[in-house]
Amino acid sequence: MFEIEDWSKDHVYEVMRELLYSFNYMWFVVEEWVKNTPPEELKADAFLGFSEQFGSYEALRLARVSAPPGGEIDRFIYFLNRSHWAVFEDIEITRVSDTELRMRTLGCTSQKAARKWGMEYYACGQAGLRLREGFFRQINPKARVSRVFTPPDARPEGCPQEMSCEWRITIDQS
Repeated sequence: MFEIEDWSKDHVYEVMRELLYSFNYMWFVVEEWVKNTPPEELKADAFLGFSEQFGSYEALRLARVSAPPGGEIDRFIYFLNRSHWAVFEDIEITRVSDTELRMRTLGCTSQKAARKWGMEYYACGQAGLRLREGFFRQINPKARVSRVFTPPDARPEGCPQEMSCEWRITIDQS
């Protein structure tokens, strides 16, 4: 969740405003696409592109009001702590090295909703990957995102039950 205790009131306001603009923008884009796309062209692959577009736009909006310190991994962490993930989810961010971080979601709200609606799980892997690729590549085009696991994947050994997904974000050194 947001660590707003350390932020100024103005910064909290600015970050929340940019997140709301991001959601509003994507709502408009998706609504227009659905209205103007024949039903036979409404395909999942095309829709996945919106996830990537949203991630990119969100990072772009956050960059307008934030000046992150440090190296690239530190910038990723800085923006993650101001992202929609920090607003809606319990995320665990671990700096693994100067070129890698691990992102975990604990008790995912989408997975909770899926179970509430009688589903075994919400298969978020493809959309989650595209969303994170857009977000991190907007910050640094050399960012690479890989999925460690998402539902319905088997959890890695030793993985706590409350962990919903895990992602690895690296910076391509080539």
